[in-house]
Amino acid sequence: MEIRKEGGLRGAGAPDEARLAKINAYARTPLTAEAVYCFRVRLCDDRPDRDFERFDTAALPRMAELFCGKTGICDHQWSADRQVARIFDTQVVREDDGASCLMAEAYVLRTERNADLIADIEGGIKKEVSVGCAMGQARCSICGEPYGTCAHRKGAVYDGETCLAVLSEPLDAYEFSFVAVPAQRAAGVTKAGKAPKASGRPTLSSPAIRASTRLAAAFRVCVTS
Repeated sequence: MEIRKEGGLRGAGAPDEARLAKINAYARTPLTAEAVYCFRVRLCDDRPDRDFERFDTAALPRMAELFCGKTGICDHQWSADRQVARIFDTQVVREDDGASCLMAEAYVLRTERNADLIADIEGGIKKEVSVGCAMGQARCSICGEPYGTCAHRKGAVYDGETCLAVLSEPLDAYEFSFVAVPAQRAAGVTKAGKAPKASGRPTLSSPAIRASTRLAAAFRVCVTS
């Protein structure tokens, strides 16, 4: 089961010593604080989305592990030329309303090539990001059975409870991508049946149901030190 869910940028700035040390764990040549630009990204959370799906809260810590070190690209174009950033740290955060979200910190090299990207982040143009990952299971929130094997359907209400497909058992994390405009308003969702070829992702013969979901949501950008 392949998932794409959109989050947003939450902050940007120069790295401190602790962050720089984590960044340099991925660099072949040690980088200075002046050579990189880092920012925080809200990757996903456990709230129901418009397609009546949500990530299992218990899956988020494993997703945090899988996303650490993953690349950032543009428009989900799987090409080395489109690589612009890399995640160097992740954490699961409990929010005031009780929801849990997966936050990441990523860095971009301060090069002439990335000058426009950095300016777009600073100027509030680049806010939305979309993440790609593989989940091994989707279970019905009503009865707990694998979704699709029971009579319950997403979005239908049973005894006052809305049916959701709860996504669990993280298998892999692929990338996060800067995207242009969400397909729908703030929390819009689009689905696609196939993933890019030669990606190494699960195929239609995999035990997991294959799906690709993208939840579009705009979040505030807040500057952090």
